[in-house]
Amino acid sequence: MKIKDLKFEKLKTQSGTPLFILNLPYVNTIASGVLIKAGTRDEIWPKEAGLAHALEHMSFQATKKFKNSQEVSSYLEEIGGYLNAFTTQEGIFFHNIVPKEYFERAIISLSELVNNSLIPKDKIKIEMRNIAEEIKMYFDNPVSYITMEALKFIYGKHPLGKNILGTANSVLSLRQEDFFNFKKRYFNSNNYVFICVGNIKSEDALKLFDEYFERIPGSVNKRLIVKPSKTTKKTLIKTRKDITQTQVLLLAPTVEAKSFEAKVLDLYSVMLSGGMSFPLFQELRDKRGLCYYVSASLDEFSDSSLFSVYLGTDPKKYQEAIDVSLEIINSNKNNQQLMTKAKDLTLGRLSLVFDDPKSILNLAISDVLIGEEPKTYNQIKQEIEKISIDDIEEAVSNYLLKGNLRQVLLVPQIKNS
Repeated sequence: MKIKDLKFEKLKTQSGTPLFILNLPYVNTIASGVLIKAGTRDEIWPKEAGLAHALEHMSFQATKKFKNSQEVSSYLEEIGGYLNAFTTQEGIFFHNIVPKEYFERAIISLSELVNNSLIPKDKIKIEMRNIAEEIKMYFDNPVSYITMEALKFIYGKHPLGKNILGTANSVLSLRQEDFFNFKKRYFNSNNYVFICVGNIKSEDALKLFDEYFERIPGSVNKRLIVKPSKTTKKTLIKTRKDITQTQVLLLAPTVEAKSFEAKVLDLYSVMLSGGMSFPLFQELRDKRGLCYYVSASLDEFSDSSLFSVYLGTDPKKYQEAIDVSLEIINSNKNNQQLMTKAKDLTLGRLSLVFDDPKSILNLAISDVLIGEEPKTYNQIKQEIEKISIDDIEEAVSNYLLKGNLRQVLLVPQIKNS
């Protein structure tokens, strides 16, 4: 059977948690993970600012089976496996990949991290200092900094405006009981999603998830999904002494990620910056020499998606770069040939994704995070092929014309002579 013909199978475990399985009989590995449907947006601010991300870190410090972080890591690393986790506004995802012969180890590892982490009190201060350094690292990086400032500017007090990392003061103030309280609220069978991709039969996967994930009672995280109100401000300007370029973000909050319009706008981001032969690169870099790097993208959330164009340029040239970018956004909305090219590129890259269990897992969990079920190649292909140039033109006109785009600028601070 070809990968393009394979489908995710949805099973229900004894704990009540859904299990999604994509069996790839031709590979030698299995990628698996557990999503907890609670993230940064579910924190109580300011007291819990950054708690979800910090909890992800602390889960690796010790468990009932593994007495320290070295044992947590070596359990899979010693057989060539890999484990990691990440936190978003929407959830926390623990995941790993192992040779197929060691799948049971993968599930034991996930169970320990999710259900049996001890949050050792003597490690909290040390790990929170590490996260404080992580926050400094992101704030020192101009691109990361402007991105974090942009989310606050666009979403304000809406949950999506929360910084995933929190603040140095908040994370350094976290106590053991804060972690346990968050886990008590959200870490239960009703808020989990299990997923595995690779050379594993559904009955074998179900047996192991049933064995190592007993039912944990608790309330479903019924978060309120609210469309963010648009900021009336058009521009945010920040200054820094330690930069020489002006960093530019053009932004437009749009529709919830699982809507058809979001998929249209996602394709349009590819039409603009799918590669070096696409309009943004060609016009801004190749023809005008305005920047080294430029990109368009769509960040997807449950209740909003954020369309953005990013570039870094000479402080004397930033307005020209913005004007050219706006013209490119407007002038390509009815370019049928460019849409066809973007579709071909997207499907080609999708084929590469579906050759790799870990890449498929990451793509699948991005669907689950926004409230959808994992999609296969053919399902995604059908969604892309359904999009017409009229859909592109309508979405761009509704969301991306000049009046809807906000500007966030990070400019070099002028030195006094």
